[in-house]
Amino acid sequence: MRQGRGKPAPDVFLHAAEVFGVAPHEAVVVEDSVHGAQGAVAAGMRVIGFTGASHSWPGHADALTEAGVETVVRRLADVAPVIEAMKVWGGFEA
Repeated sequence: MRQGRGKPAPDVFLHAAEVFGVAPHEAVVVEDSVHGAQGAVAAGMRVIGFTGASHSWPGHADALTEAGVETVVRRLADVAPVIEAMKVWGGFEA
């Protein structure tokens, strides 16, 4: 990977989209950090916040929402149903 700026800059997310051959607006990112969420949003990606890790704190979901995530999940098992719902919400074809 070329040297880029760290999160919250979108560089790492844009690089990942390039490597996987997808347009940023077609990508979904699952992020547990505010800076990561900000970076993915800045890259033009759809973002699901994740608060199920041991380092979550009271107010974590609110902070992720303020960073621009579309929704927040506590269990990884909820990610796939959320992506399916995103198709209904519009603008996404997975």
